[in-house]
Parts: sequence; structure tokens; C-alpha cells
Amino acid sequence: MAEQPFDADEIDNPAPARGGSAVLRDRFLVNGDKPLPKLDSPNARAFMAEDRHDLSRNLFALVCTPGIPIRTHAIRQLKTTPGPGVMELVESDNAFWPIIGQRTMIIIYERPMGGRVIDQIASGQVRIMEYDIPRKIIQPLVDGLRHMKSINTPHRSVRPDNIYFLDEDCQEIVLGDCVTAPEGFDQPLMFEPLERALANPAGRGVGSVTDDMYALGASLVVLALGSNPIERMKGEDLLFRRTNLGSYAAICSGARISMSLLEPLRGLLSDIPSERWGLDQITMWLNGIKQNASQKKTVRKGETPFRFGGREHTNVRTLAHAFNRQIPETVKILHDETFHAWLKRSAGEGELSDTIKGFVDTANFHKEDYQGTEEYLVARCCAAMDPTGPIRYKGLSIYLDGIGPMLAMEFIRNGSVQVLTEIINRDIYQFWSGDRATFMDSIETSRRYVQMKVWLSNSDPGQGLERCLYELNPGLACQSPHIIEDSIVSIEDLLPALDRAANHIEGKAKPMDRHVTAFVAAHFIEDIQPHLRALAAAKESTSVIGMLSLLAYLQWKLKCEPVFGLASWVGGLLGPAINAYHNRSTRRELEKEIPKLVRRGSLPDLFDLIDNAEKRREDQDGYADALVEYIACADEIVDIEGSGSELVIKAEKTGQRTAATISIITTMIAVTIIFFSEIL
Repeated sequence: MAEQPFDADEIDNPAPARGGSAVLRDRFLVNGDKPLPKLDSPNARAFMAEDRHDLSRNLFALVCTPGIPIRTHAIRQLKTTPGPGVMELVESDNAFWPIIGQRTMIIIYERPMGGRVIDQIASGQVRIMEYDIPRKIIQPLVDGLRHMKSINTPHRSVRPDNIYFLDEDCQEIVLGDCVTAPEGFDQPLMFEPLERALANPAGRGVGSVTDDMYALGASLVVLALGSNPIERMKGEDLLFRRTNLGSYAAICSGARISMSLLEPLRGLLSDIPSERWGLDQITMWLNGIKQNASQKKTVRKGETPFRFGGREHTNVRTLAHAFNRQIPETVKILHDETFHAWLKRSAGEGELSDTIKGFVDTANFHKEDYQGTEEYLVARCCAAMDPTGPIRYKGLSIYLDGIGPMLAMEFIRNGSVQVLTEIINRDIYQFWSGDRATFMDSIETSRRYVQMKVWLSNSDPGQGLERCLYELNPGLACQSPHIIEDSIVSIEDLLPALDRAANHIEGKAKPMDRHVTAFVAAHFIEDIQPHLRALAAAKESTSVIGMLSLLAYLQWKLKCEPVFGLASWVGGLLGPAINAYHNRSTRRELEKEIPKLVRRGSLPDLFDLIDNAEKRREDQDGYADALVEYIACADEIVDIEGSGSELVIKAEKTGQRTAATISIITTMIAVTIIFFSEIL
């Protein structure tokens, strides 16, 4: 059914449910009836947008795919610090999107009126001459990457279909969206540097401007030719070709590329990160200063190939990639002297052969634990064979700084993160021994892995796998079943989402499940450890009070509006906390007051009622006094009444004492009478 037309002036709700539209910040209207497919990102659809305060602005919106982590840090940086060569990010917010029937993140950008550069070139609408490429294409893209570096945010989405003409005259070029998916996630293999292309898309890592410079070089090849020279090559074939020939030769071989571009392309497409051209080198080239961009061999090739997995391998790097995909067959090869002979004689890797044999011996020694498993052995060998490549384990390949997005994608798509947790718990990440210069702070990365191990070992609320998910993915929406359809990525949106969820909660479900608690622990900057300890208590009354105290603290600190639904939800769970009071009159008073406070929507007031320090002290003091009085009364009753054998024994003792007394008195009387008789 066609959606009804709407009048923008009539829409005041920030999340209208009709017309396929949404309003962000009571200002930016996103029109779901007007898609802009030529501005789509791989994981976000584009729609017409307008600024209701300034209708002259050219804007569009990207509606993100729920479940895919977004780059919240990059959003903040680009919004607060716009710069040259990068499409301006105007606004972002979480809003209900009727087309998909749930809330999601929507990003508002300045609209590039000239469309994609590659589309304009391919259609013949724009023709960029060879001598215009440095000034019209390379210079603005370098300006954009320089700006991204200045805000400490690598772009990681540099590719031909993400480069736009900002103006209708097709004169100003800008880089497009880079925040709607994890770093490198949307990049085709051709536009990722080889070391990161060997990893799974979600595990390619944050990266740096060094990775963007490679992507710039690969994009220049396509823009200069007007088409992709290796477009038909399949992913695995391309990786194999790049690993054997080097990326420059694999991409540019046979292509008719201008001689003037050969120097920068050789420098930008280097497979050795430390030798790859950076911003300074490309700027010097733009200024006419010749650079040394000699292409060096990236891998040592064997004289004769080694056949494995249906391919002829001439170097150990391609073998490492293949070994991780066929583990049982690989273990047989590692024990085979034929393989070691090839390593020593053909590949010239005698030292590597000795290292692998040492790993095999160690695995044989540890047959009773995980260090003796086939997967562990292959992971160690792959790391030694390709030290600058990703960590490989049980078929997965990830970079150290890519564990977060990989964890999120595996959790959301497959529901299983066993392999990733083993990489952390079994210290497999320590196998990586690549070029530390590729990371801004490898020590900090190692510390993060140690911290993850601590979180995973703790099963308390706010810890465990859930804590890792949200700490490593600030842009991942809270996965709690209560609010998953709200796509909450900001702590400020959490209580309103729980307030809405209260309307359809059944049974005794608690608002603070493991996901909500971990989300709060990862996103809330205040110290909440006392609240988490109370929440984790085995005693139900303490746990309930811990839940209420944390929610109340959130509402107070974040200055949230009243949450009537959430207050009612929590109020219905306070039975154990109320029953913790000893005085029945106090319990009845609390039960009477709770409905009044629920109607205020104030969790702090509710907490003050339930866990009032003075009221608790009075209850404890009264209970202590009553207990002392009770004990005294009980002793008195026992003393008076006695029971069973105790009463018999007491009677016997009393009788004995009485008899003894009478006997003594009788004897004294008799003695006295005899005495006086003798005198008389």
C-alpha cells in the first residue's frame, strides 16, 4: 500500500509512525518516501532529509542497519570538528524508523550534489585528464585524510564508490560516510592493505592512516582508469595473487596507467606498512619532489611450489592462510618431513622449520590440555609463518584491535563466541609478533586483552561476555531482549527505553538483566561498583535493592524525565526488599506508600522510601530490643514452667533440700530435749 503524503509542519513527534518518516532533534526531517539509492552505504540506506530551521540546506540521511556496531567516537569527532575533504556530518540520533518497524541510528550528512565520482567518470559526464588527477582528485582526498588524522580517527572506508562530488558542477571532491559500520568492515578486498585483507571483515581492526593510504592508492587506480581492472577476480584468488606478486603488481599489472602515477602508486600500494607512503610523502610528490618508491619483495618465494588445499604455494604466507582453513590436514603436514624439507631447501626457511618442530614437540608434551590440541598447534604455526598477518585460530582470522567488532558480529549473527573467548582465555593473542608500528599503542592493546580475560572470568552482573561486548563496541546497541528493538547506543536513552519496555513485560522479569547491567557498566562514567556488588548478592532482598539503587542513581545523575512505567515495573519487584523489614507496621506503611511514588515516576524517591537509612536503623534497633526482651521472657518461662525430665530433677532437688532441712531441725529439737532432761 502506498504511504500517504505528509506535511512537514504537522510533524512534531520526534518519532512519527506514519509516512515512513522520522524527525531528529525536533529539527531534521528524514523522508522515507524519498530514497536516494545512489548515496547508499553497504550497511545503511540513504533517504532525503531536510533541516526544518533552514530549508536551503542540501542534506541526506543514512539509516543504519540495526545490530551492526557504529563508530560513535568517529561520529562525535566528525560532528564537532568538520574539515576539508570529508563529507560534513551534521547530526545523528536514535529514532523510530517505520519502514523497519523499530528504532535505529540515523546519520544526517551534507548531501553531495554531484554524486559518486566513479559514476560520473564511467558515464562520461565528467572527464578528468591525466594532468588534472593530482590537483582535482589526489589533493582533496589527501586533505580529507589529513583532517581525519588530526582528529585521531582513521577513515577506513576509502574506496571509489565512497568518493563524491560535493557540488553540482563536479569540482569539489570529498570522502563519504565512514561511521555506519566497524572500521574496514565494508571494504572490498582490493581496498584493504594485504595484512588486514587476510582477516575476516569484522576483525580487520581500527587501523590507522597507513591503511587509508593504501586504500587511496587502490582507489586512484580505479578512478584513473574509470573502471576496476581486477573486478572479476574472486576474493580468495585475489588474496593469493596479491600475496604472491605483491599488491601493486597484482592490481596494476596489465593496466594502462599513466606514467606520472606509477611513482605514487608504487609507494601507496606497498605491502610493507613501514615503507608505504604516508601523508608527508604524497604531499611532497604533489609539490613536485621526487620520492623513492621502489617496490620491494614482501615475501620469500620457494624454488618449487608446495601443493596444499588445491593450490601451488611458493611462500609460507599463503600456506598460513590455507592452513587455518583445513586444520586436520594441516596437522598431518606439520608432522611430515616432506614439508620441512621444502621449508629448508626450497623456501629457505630452515629456522622456521625448527620453530615449527619445536611447537609440535610442545603439543605432544601437552596432550592432556588445550596446548596440545590441533587448533592451538596450528594457530602457533600460522603466527610464526606469517608474523605480520592476523591471529588465526579455528578458521577465524582477526587483528588484535579487531576483536571487538568480531565479537559483536559473531554474537549477533551466530550466537556463538566460543572461538573468540578461547583466543582471549588461552592467550592466543600473544602469538602475534608483527610490526608493532602498525598500532598506535600495542601495550594498551595487550592490556585490553588482559582486562577482557578478567571480565570473562567473572560471572557477576556487569561482567562476563556482556561486559566485553559493550566495552569493546561503544557503538553496539544494547542486546537485552527488553530493549533490543530500540537500538540503544547511548546511556542517556537507556531509562526511557526501559520505561517503554515496561508496557509489554510479562512475569517477574527484571529490568536489570545481564545485558542492561553490562551496558551501564561500560557506558556510565560514574563509579557504580557498590551498586553492582549489591546486585550480585545471593540474598534476594539485597539484590533487589542493588537494582533499584543503580536505576535511581542513573535517573538522578542523568537528570532523566519521570519514568512512570519503569517505576511501576520496579515497584512490583520490591517484595523481598519490603519483607526485609521486621516490623509489620513498617511493611504495611511501605506497601501503602509505593503506589504514590510510582505515580511520580521517580526512582530516587522510591529508593529513599525502601532503603531509608533512619528507617532501617529504627527497624534494626527495634528488632534488637524485641529480640532481647523475647529471650528474657523465654528464659523466665522456662524457669517457671520447666519441662520433661528437667522438672522432675528440679522437684527431686527441692524435696532433698526440704527433707534435709526438716531432719536437721528434728535432730536439733531432740538434742535439746535430751540435754534439758539430763539437767533436771
